[in-house]
Amino acid sequence: MNDALESTDIEALRRVAVEAWQRAERLEAEKAKAVEAKAKAVEAKAKAVEAKAKAVEAKAKAVSAKKVVQAKLDAVLSENETLLARIAELTQQIAVSTNRDVQLALELELTELRTRLANSNDLVFGSSSERRPKGDKKKKGKEDQQGHGPTAQPKLPIEPVVCTLTDCTCDGCGGDLNALAEQFEESELVSSVRRSFVLKEVKRQKYACSGCGTLCAAPGPLRMVPGGRYDLAFGVQVALDKYLDAMPLERQVRKMKRVGLNVGSQTLWDQLHVLYLLLLPSFLALKAKVRAEEVLHIDETRWRMMGKGPSKTWWLWVLAGSCGVVFHLEPSRGNDACKALLDGFAGVLVADGYGVYSSLEKSFSLGGEQLALDGHHLAQPDFTLAMCWMHARRGFIKAAKKGDLHAEQPLDLIAELYAIEALAQERAADDDDALVEHRRQLREERSRGLVDRLQIWCEAQRVLPGTQLHKAIGFLKARWPSLKVFLDDPRVPIDNGEAERQIRNPVVGRKNYYGTRSEKGARVASLMFSLIQSCVVLGVDPHGYLLEAATRARSVPGTVYLPSEHPTESSQADAKA
Repeated sequence: MNDALESTDIEALRRVAVEAWQRAERLEAEKAKAVEAKAKAVEAKAKAVEAKAKAVEAKAKAVSAKKVVQAKLDAVLSENETLLARIAELTQQIAVSTNRDVQLALELELTELRTRLANSNDLVFGSSSERRPKGDKKKKGKEDQQGHGPTAQPKLPIEPVVCTLTDCTCDGCGGDLNALAEQFEESELVSSVRRSFVLKEVKRQKYACSGCGTLCAAPGPLRMVPGGRYDLAFGVQVALDKYLDAMPLERQVRKMKRVGLNVGSQTLWDQLHVLYLLLLPSFLALKAKVRAEEVLHIDETRWRMMGKGPSKTWWLWVLAGSCGVVFHLEPSRGNDACKALLDGFAGVLVADGYGVYSSLEKSFSLGGEQLALDGHHLAQPDFTLAMCWMHARRGFIKAAKKGDLHAEQPLDLIAELYAIEALAQERAADDDDALVEHRRQLREERSRGLVDRLQIWCEAQRVLPGTQLHKAIGFLKARWPSLKVFLDDPRVPIDNGEAERQIRNPVVGRKNYYGTRSEKGARVASLMFSLIQSCVVLGVDPHGYLLEAATRARSVPGTVYLPSEHPTESSQADAKA
């Protein structure tokens, strides 16, 4: 009996001890959690204090910056008042002076002061565009627009939506409402379908030969990388989002995550690089085809190379023709980079006033080749340079904005040249052959006389050196042969606007993703910009072209498929009709 009681007491004591130990363990855990929570609260409070301090610091910097800007603005306005007073004083002195030398000196100082005043006004109010004030003039044949109706959307798919009543009881008498056969109130509603991604589970059916037992499987869908996880359409969409819509890869990653796809920017870059390798033969063929054209436009703009160390300035070159556009990224803006892009081009090159184009045109050449010192032939462009009248006009625009009234006459003459070009375009009605003929006729009848009048005007001017008008006239005098090329060749446009329009989309991308991080990235960007912008110029759907070109290249490596070979959107619409 005593042994049983002793055994029971020992077991009870053991349970009590275990329970006490468990309670102590729970209390210790709760205490640790409380300490951890307190530490997190302290940390959060410290972060809040730090954030508040940063906000105060940022606000102080903003206030300081605002004071600096206000001080600069006050200084500029004060300088403007001084300049205006001095301009008024000089104007009065010129009016009463009889000495010609004194008048010239005063006019020179007056011109310099007006230039300084115009520059100060640009700092305060910002510079405007190159459009000239039109006054009350209106274009002939155009009436004031009284609003607009709905814009036609022929490219959108149509989804019928039929709306019916759930309660067919008349509100007036309580009777039954009967549907009228084929009677509807119709309207249009533009809606948005959220972008989505699909994870396809590919099952390739296996087969076994009944004769020899050979095993095989049905071919699966094409992938960007054999055995990879992403298809061609995915890579094409990533390329279009970046190089057509200027969306950086990191932004694409965030956008994809919002609709359920978790992917990293390195994965997206890998798809772009594989797509580049697939499309490289087509890109090289496009280069060769563009360089074979008779008339090309060229331009260049800065590009940022963000490699290891400080970023460097590269240059994005563009070569635009009627069959496509070629972009080329180079670390240089000199003769060698331009020569590599032209690669023996022997037609008419429409360009701005950059000196490299003039120097290459003047280079000694023999049928498109240049003799090196050792007697070997080197590739050498052998082209005719046609100068852009838009750039010739720009100097007079600047002079007019600085208050020089003498700039109005050349601007009026150049405006007449552009009006003649617009008339030829209107008469041609989108017919290229007709446009050439109308240009030939109108330029010979009207434009040549206007250019001669402008040249005579420039020769007759006696302008003070160093003024903006003097620079504008000097620009024309140094380039008359190139400026007159369009008069003798109706194929040549009057300006280089085509190249500037084509380079605009990459410039927007440059503002969003700042540039490229490597030479490999520069090569990929050059190819993508070239093929996509060529599609835009030709009226081809970029998505459809890139997908078709990549599919052909994946099926048969090395396949060349140019944007000009792909059906245009208008031809596809005609085929459906």
